Amino acid sequence: MDLRTTLSVNESFMEMLTDIKNRGAKAEMILDINGLERAEGVIKEIHADDPNPYIELQDGTKIVEKTIAALNGLFRPEYAGC
Repeated sequence: MDLRTTLSVNESFMEMLTDIKNRGAKAEMILDINGLERAEGVIKEIHADDPNPYIELQDGTKIVEKTIAALNGLFRPEYAGC
């Protein structure tokens, strides 16, 4: 059986993103933007107070938090069976 570690229902990745940024670690993500795609990089900024919270990577890529299906091996509950 394939098991995946998931967030709790209604939990977001914001706390984990903040921790990754503070440590200067790389964020490895699976995004769901018209299909699944990969993204990775060091987080430059976190815009948590925006109506659609997002992060900006060092290379300038902006990623809306709600499009992140998985972050460093942790999945949203709705992607547990992917």
